[in-house]
Amino acid sequence: MKMSFSLSRNVLALACMAALTGPALAQEAANSDAPAADAKKAANLETVTVTGTRISNPNVISPTPISVLTAADIKATGAINIGDLMTTMPQLATTFTMGNSNRFIGTAGVAQQDLRNLGTSRTLVLVNGRRFVGSSAGDTAVDVNLIPADWVERVEIITGGASAVYGADAVTGVVNFILKKNYQGANLHAQYGTSEHGGLDKKLISLTGGMNFAENRGNIAVSVEHSDQSNLEFHDRFGNKAYATILTPDGPTDSALFGNGGGYTNYAGGTFSTGSATAIGKRYVFNPDGSVRHQNFNGPYDNTGRCSDCDRTDVNQVLQLEPQYRRTTLSSVASFDITPEQHLYAEGTYSHIDVTKYGQPAFGSGGSAYVITRDNAYIDPSLAAVMDANKLKSIKVSRFDTDTGRRGEDTGRNTTRIALGANGVITGDWEYDTSVVYGVMDETRHNLNNRINDRFYASIDAVRDPKSGNIVCRSTLNPNATNPNAGGVLDPIALGGGCVPTSIFGVGAVNPAAAQWFNTTTTTTSRLTQFVGGGTVTNNNLFQMPFDAGAASLVAGAEFRRETSRQVTDPLDVAGLTFLNAIPPSSGAYDVKEGYIETAMPLLSGRPFAQNLTFDAAARFSDYSTIGHTKAWRWGLDWSIDSNLRLRGTMSSAVRAPNIGELFGGQSENFFTITDPCSVKQLKNAPDPALRTANCQALGVPAGWTSTNTATIRGLSGSNPDLKPEQGRTWTAGLVLTPEFLPGFGVTADYWNIKLTDAISAPSGTDIANHCVDSTTGVSNPYCGNALRDPVTHELVYINSVNQNISSLSTSGVDIGAYYSHEIGSGKLRLDLDLTKVIAYTEHPFQDDPSNTVQDNGTLGFPKWKGMLRASYAWNSWLFNWNMRYFSSMLRVSNESYQSNPTQTTPIKAGAGFFNDAKVSYTFANSGWQAYFGVTNVFDRDPPVNIFGNTFGGGLYDAIGRAYYAGFNYNF
Repeated sequence: MKMSFSLSRNVLALACMAALTGPALAQEAANSDAPAADAKKAANLETVTVTGTRISNPNVISPTPISVLTAADIKATGAINIGDLMTTMPQLATTFTMGNSNRFIGTAGVAQQDLRNLGTSRTLVLVNGRRFVGSSAGDTAVDVNLIPADWVERVEIITGGASAVYGADAVTGVVNFILKKNYQGANLHAQYGTSEHGGLDKKLISLTGGMNFAENRGNIAVSVEHSDQSNLEFHDRFGNKAYATILTPDGPTDSALFGNGGGYTNYAGGTFSTGSATAIGKRYVFNPDGSVRHQNFNGPYDNTGRCSDCDRTDVNQVLQLEPQYRRTTLSSVASFDITPEQHLYAEGTYSHIDVTKYGQPAFGSGGSAYVITRDNAYIDPSLAAVMDANKLKSIKVSRFDTDTGRRGEDTGRNTTRIALGANGVITGDWEYDTSVVYGVMDETRHNLNNRINDRFYASIDAVRDPKSGNIVCRSTLNPNATNPNAGGVLDPIALGGGCVPTSIFGVGAVNPAAAQWFNTTTTTTSRLTQFVGGGTVTNNNLFQMPFDAGAASLVAGAEFRRETSRQVTDPLDVAGLTFLNAIPPSSGAYDVKEGYIETAMPLLSGRPFAQNLTFDAAARFSDYSTIGHTKAWRWGLDWSIDSNLRLRGTMSSAVRAPNIGELFGGQSENFFTITDPCSVKQLKNAPDPALRTANCQALGVPAGWTSTNTATIRGLSGSNPDLKPEQGRTWTAGLVLTPEFLPGFGVTADYWNIKLTDAISAPSGTDIANHCVDSTTGVSNPYCGNALRDPVTHELVYINSVNQNISSLSTSGVDIGAYYSHEIGSGKLRLDLDLTKVIAYTEHPFQDDPSNTVQDNGTLGFPKWKGMLRASYAWNSWLFNWNMRYFSSMLRVSNESYQSNPTQTTPIKAGAGFFNDAKVSYTFANSGWQAYFGVTNVFDRDPPVNIFGNTFGGGLYDAIGRAYYAGFNYNF
């Protein structure tokens, strides 16, 4: 939680450097370039709060590594929303960025934190050391975009297990946002930015004010901040580029470029075949007037539905790179000293977010292609001739329905959080801190252009009225008629006199009136609540340790927390009547009672080779209403050899209780995109091709078989009320070097190792399919039971993926931090480096089978190296900032696949990222004004080919290109 103390400048600097991994923690104020100014500011500094321990003894320093991002660091980036800035930190993964948050239903604009790439649900986010309400139904993970950028004083990142100190969800660590307090005066801040390539404008305006009252016994401060960014579309940034996979069996590689989600079997204007789906000589497409012609194949193609120079779909043309996002946040803090030893405090936050995203339209392909019968009224003579020549009573039209409108989400989120507390002295050396926190998040999501399937099927099943000769829906003439796409009589929602017939033959063929009839807007609402009440008692002079080492410290506390979640899904979606996945409503709650204790015991002090040696330990005992009793512990050792060198290490045991969504979210329909591992071209990409071949044949798949499925595969995903808690073990060991012979320089290095067992996971469709046939125990394994195949076609037809405690994860690495501050000329230079080297990242999808491993390190989204270098130079009224971000190159395929076939894709690697940002600001003397100008992605570096920042791994790259911003601050 926090460690508060008053120290001189030298002692404070030493304490901070020893406690923190991040080199920014001792950073001077931006324009304080004179030592006298530094000394004056340090003398006025009353407290420094450091995350990592609840011990408040000034002589005790947490042995847990911590990185810090200061307010100056944040301002140097020009960030208007803090989420994307956080993912640039080496310890955090780009699981959620503004660009890739569109991947899931209901997460657009959400920025959740993911330490060590071990999952957002295993990273605890705090605000001023206390919990914050979650942002997505069923989950306690926090959307940090709700935290106003201008209101942040600093961000502290604990990069080791912290469950014993802070409770569940801190398996991989804690991200603690420290907000401004005791603010006096007022500040107006405005900023505007735009991309050089157009299509993305960003705006920020904030007003902050604070004042003391009651003869300086109290303080109140309020901040209002509004940020706004426009949407960014693919064609605005990358024009009309198109990408497709091409098999080149006679060349040096098996494939070139990449899959693009559509290909020639899912053409925008509609396509069909009079033979097999990939028999190109029998493939036809529709012209805009509804006539047909042979599909154009001028370039390479393959038998999985991909081609290059041909009539095909380019789904990038409807790809949105960033959503439209608007946020307004009202923040306030207040404190009041009842007596010099008794204090009250309060925090309040209200945030309103509107985010709008658009994606792909509805479509029909593979098994869901649209069936058109011979008597359809829109059939052109050329189509009739083809059908009659091939004696076809119906055809299956695959189509990308751009003319029915892009599907999207318009989401509003309202989040309110209030914290009230008191602290002070009980008696003697005993102190207390008690607080209550209540938070609520309300979300309303409108699903735009959500097609009512049976209405669409009614519209495209158009015939001529024998009486009037007009084109009508067949269901209008006969409501009991069997619809070829519905597989029976249409749902009553599609029956009646409202049906509007339409053609689907050719781009733009869909009647807008019909689209208005079969498209609708469905609404899903969610509410999350959080209540936390608790308190601590502290004694920093419990008793004197032997050898004049100092006083032992003790903190003990208790906490009660209740989390609730409720999601109400639109009845149309619940019934599975729309194109959106059939998602059931869900609700759940749990509460937990916890007690915890932490102690710090100095063992030696002022001895040769032991300037200070302190032992730290913590334990937490919890009782969950869902999973029962759990316990977590941590111990650590901090050894200051002398003023030049400090060693530190921790060992901890952590737990994570399953969240509401994992337990009570319900099971719902899902669709999986899978490249069939039994398809002949995929056999050699297996870790053991011979084993995969044998297992595929044991499933009945014949030798030489090729999958022709180009559609997604239906399945089931969802919760499991019988889950157990996850178990985690973390240990760290490191050093802090602050050589006296080099003033202004410091370096830290910490090794970390995390292992998670009984991990809750719902394996991906690809994992289930692959592990079924790559298992060394044959096909009688859980994966094969969850990957069902058609006994005749041998195609995968159903995937079952629900939450289970079946996995384990382990990762290890080294964090390096360094800083250097030195006067150059009449100014001061400051350099700060954060660097992470990941040594290993190993998944055991089925922990009972230790031979079944997935090595993720070095694959897309898991760089082996990631670093940030921040440079600043303060000269008179000028401040110059230069930030450099780097990460190493990554494989586009798995390590196992690469080892089995290192030439399978060209290019097989995504290149290293190296992005630079610059900012210059000028403060006008005696005026209160500061103006600044900045450039992001100075060298306009593009992401690698076919990476657009909208995927998990792609989020590492800058997909916006060079952008500019300018703004001002006015203090009054």
